[in-house]
Amino acid sequence: MFCTVVSGQGKGSHFVEVSENELERVIGFKPFHGTLNLKGADTRGLESENIEELGEDGCEGVLVHLCRINGIMAATTIPIIEGYPEEITEVVAPVKLKELFNLKEGEMVAFSAREIVWKPNGSIVKHEELNLFDSIIFDLDQTLVHLDADWRSSYNELEVLMKEYIDGDITDYRHEEVFQIAQNRGIFEEVDQILTKYEIEGAKRAKPLKLIGFLNKLHVPISICTINSPKAAKIALEKVGIIDKVDCIIGRDSAITKPDPDPLYRCINHMGTSTGNSVFIGDARSDAEAAYRAQMSYLHPDQVQ
Repeated sequence: MFCTVVSGQGKGSHFVEVSENELERVIGFKPFHGTLNLKGADTRGLESENIEELGEDGCEGVLVHLCRINGIMAATTIPIIEGYPEEITEVVAPVKLKELFNLKEGEMVAFSAREIVWKPNGSIVKHEELNLFDSIIFDLDQTLVHLDADWRSSYNELEVLMKEYIDGDITDYRHEEVFQIAQNRGIFEEVDQILTKYEIEGAKRAKPLKLIGFLNKLHVPISICTINSPKAAKIALEKVGIIDKVDCIIGRDSAITKPDPDPLYRCINHMGTSTGNSVFIGDARSDAEAAYRAQMSYLHPDQVQ
């Protein structure tokens, strides 16, 4: 659903500042000291919790609903107090949403449940505002670069190798299904070798995409999380000249790949940041699913300018 940004009374900053520890325990991120006020937000059906220790002056607690705003982790904070205006919903997030999306009063934002992540139809983010997050994790192929790999030939080789274990075309399977079948049948190393061969050749011909031009404006830790070979990723990033901007590359070194959240956790652990206050940017549905499972904010590359 879409909601309208409205002005508030300026009390949200103090509330979040004095309540951030209690809020963080429930909402999954350290909140920015302020709230975004929305009109038209329907919180029915959202995961919720009443934090009874919060509130004063007759308030019986704060009802929190877990949500997303334009793909960003967020939560509503509704004081349980008589006379509180039901038409206004205050939202907290890990960053200042008005600054991130350059929101003005009367503009619309996409308000959704936490699990609705894929391709948010929300406002555009100016790339410099990504520095509001504690860290950024990027997908590689079709997000930062185009790997000019001969995928069809790689699939043909995989089909020959795995013909006893699959039904139909290998492209009917999601990549994590292929890797899991290979792991179960004891041929993951062979599958990895085939893909790595083609990915390295593609990486040597890698072409930069628009986000590459923005990385020099980013001043927070950056990692790469890809289902491709980490060797190929390194070659591609060296070719497009941004390898020195990257703290770590987590690629396909086992059958555990996106949308499993483990690769994102490994990036976060390397950078020393937190999932709730970081953002994952990737072009594929599996990227969005991984962000949800890791409880991270998510942006599609089309949202960043």
